[in-house]
Amino acid sequence: MIDYKTLKHSENGMPTWDGFLGPTLKVAETKENWRLQDLEMAVIQAVNLPEDLAQLRYTSKYHDLVAKNRINFTVSDLKISGLLNCHKRGCYKISEFGKHILEERGVNITAKFVHSLPMYIKYQKKRKQNSSDENEDNDIQSFELTEKQISNWFDKQASDLTEQLLAKLRKTDPYKFEHMMVQLLNQMGYKGTDGQSLVTQKSNDGGIDGIINQDPLGLQTIYVQVKRYAENNVIGSPEIDSFSGALRRKCADRGVFITTSSFTSGAKEAAKQLNIALVDGEMLTNLMVQYKVGVQVRQTYELYEIDDNFFEE
Repeated sequence: MIDYKTLKHSENGMPTWDGFLGPTLKVAETKENWRLQDLEMAVIQAVNLPEDLAQLRYTSKYHDLVAKNRINFTVSDLKISGLLNCHKRGCYKISEFGKHILEERGVNITAKFVHSLPMYIKYQKKRKQNSSDENEDNDIQSFELTEKQISNWFDKQASDLTEQLLAKLRKTDPYKFEHMMVQLLNQMGYKGTDGQSLVTQKSNDGGIDGIINQDPLGLQTIYVQVKRYAENNVIGSPEIDSFSGALRRKCADRGVFITTSSFTSGAKEAAKQLNIALVDGEMLTNLMVQYKVGVQVRQTYELYEIDDNFFEE
């Protein structure tokens, strides 16, 4: 049984489409052939998804199950990259290559890895070439997109954006990164009308990287520590204890610890006891997108439907 909580997930706990990559491949290995619907349900059961998330539906008129929708996207990328074979429409089986990757990496399969595989790269190049050829020939073919497909596309674009954003953050100058994180907290509302926020000096900061005063007198102060770390440099409980010590020296009772990596279970437990809010890489990029810090809206589309109430009045 795979714990869904350990997978990459959205704020509500639902695994993202790429969070389902490893579990889907692992489930696919357990049987020779799979119908898509059976594979989707088996994956939901395998990750022990609670009932409220398993039954969560989009608010669109199609009311599709979110989990099944995301697994559908996962299956598509696994097929394109050669990890799954589709011997007939709607039926799948794990490939020999897929078995090799599963044995090598387990369920720790990321979108970045899948998109780096030769078959996926070849598919994308062919897709771009076909698009280019169509434009050159002015052969514009009409097609229809369902609301479900549009929703799927936006989910995938959001996931890709956060992945790119995290990679960019890890390359940012550490001191500039501290300023960005204080700016994010300000944008989230952690700054009083007449309060102030500042980033501490580069050295001898006493374990405090940022200070946010939520009132003019500084009676409500939040202290911030940030760590711009690589993915495999996980924050443990010693770092949390050290930050807690820095807070005590400031006679503070609250703090925020932000990292571009992640936290161990020990660090999370320690943070709960010490009143320290933790923000890992995944949550960080989601917040930056939500509050539009470091990103900008490229294009806005509006989807309309008939207002039946207007005609019934």
